[in-house]
Amino acid sequence: MSEIYLDHNASAPVREQVRMAVREALEDRYGNPSSIHRRGHRAKMLMQGARESVASLLGGKAEEIVFTSGGTESNNLAIFGVALARPPAHLIVTAVEHSSVLEPALELQRRGWRVSRVGCDPEGWVAPEAVLQAVSAETVMVSMMHSNHEVGTLQDVGAVAEGLRGSGVLLHCDAVQSAGKVHLDVQELGADLMSVSAHKIGGAAGVGCLWIRSGIELDPIVRGGSQETNRRAGTPALSLIAGFGEAARLAGEELIEELERVGRLRDLMEEELRTRLPGVRLHGTGRNRLPNTTNFALPGWRGEDLVVALDLEGIAISTGSACAAGTVRPSHVLLAMGCSAEEAGSALRVSLGHASRQEDVARFLGALKRIVREGEDALMVDRAHEEEPSGSPRVPGGEART
Repeated sequence: MSEIYLDHNASAPVREQVRMAVREALEDRYGNPSSIHRRGHRAKMLMQGARESVASLLGGKAEEIVFTSGGTESNNLAIFGVALARPPAHLIVTAVEHSSVLEPALELQRRGWRVSRVGCDPEGWVAPEAVLQAVSAETVMVSMMHSNHEVGTLQDVGAVAEGLRGSGVLLHCDAVQSAGKVHLDVQELGADLMSVSAHKIGGAAGVGCLWIRSGIELDPIVRGGSQETNRRAGTPALSLIAGFGEAARLAGEELIEELERVGRLRDLMEEELRTRLPGVRLHGTGRNRLPNTTNFALPGWRGEDLVVALDLEGIAISTGSACAAGTVRPSHVLLAMGCSAEEAGSALRVSLGHASRQEDVARFLGALKRIVREGEDALMVDRAHEEEPSGSPRVPGGEART
């Protein structure tokens, strides 16, 4: 039985062209980009080419790209790099940010910063005016994601940037889920910093970048070398960066076609979900969303139970819950949207990607419908046994079920 992967927001499969770029760098470009000999120069040129490809995907300049280990480090560098260069002041985040933004914000709060968390509407959308109203004379930075990792809601970052223009307040944008899925242009958007990760666009895990607008000063959080123009120390992961550049190139070339194709597939899937499972509750559909993301709940079911059942069918999706240290807790995003803990606990996320096809969606829908039907049939049998009179026959090997 072939496997079907519908969890691209967690991590996208590595593209074949990316594998080749990584392999070539490992086999032939093993010099250190900081070295002045020929191999060092070749490594530096390879890295510069990747930097230009990533910058092109974002509409920025190559010299504004700082390579990191991924989206989490990029978000940390943006927040701590700005905050630690000054005394405690005021930071604004939204309630639906990724934990790699919320946790640094919480740490700054422990260090004496004032942190405002702006809420969202039932679709996961944060009103720009609500963000701007939270700005005070002490505000140093706003961190607002471009799109949500769980429900796909697109935020109006541009409106916030326009409102902040001339105020001296920096705007950081976590675009990890948006890169390669929707059009991004840092100049049009007006942000000052933007986080991106390779493994969301078909690159390898372990590399990402922070785009930093020219003229913005950051304190490095990784020290010990002058790499990345003194903003991120350490010998770069050249092979991963080469793959990142290739993934960015492919994403840019295929963006318009894939946006339309995947969007049609997502819409078809949601229409079928409503038809086949009348009790389904779709989240975030009332706002502009990523074209690949569907988040929904099936009342009466636990999300993790359905994920396990589908995995046994060879289908990979994810829940709307966060898992940490072996415990499952309801999604903070869905709770912020006003969902009950029970509904949030039953949520599932399906995220499509480059390799997703209509037959994959059809198999997923068929398997989910069958799992739900079999679960409902089993529940009806259990209830029938519970309603039997006390003198009913005993279950073989056990007590009478009354």
